[in-house]
Amino acid sequence: MNHKEQVKGKITGKGNELDRRKDLWSKIDNAYERGGEGTIKSVLIEHSNSITMEFDKLLKQLREKL
Repeated sequence: MNHKEQVKGKITGKGNELDRRKDLWSKIDNAYERGGEGTIKSVLIEHSNSITMEFDKLLKQLREKL
């Protein structure tokens, strides 16, 4: 079993949470294979930006309801 599979096997969670975590790990691993650490950084920045945008959207919906 290679390192990629070992790490993926140690990822915990249930349902969608587990799927999202494994998907992120796959993106990180693929980014490393494509371009090393710099590419991982780009993938993580992109991922964090999408989380921030989703959070802002949900926060706006909450404010509208209050």
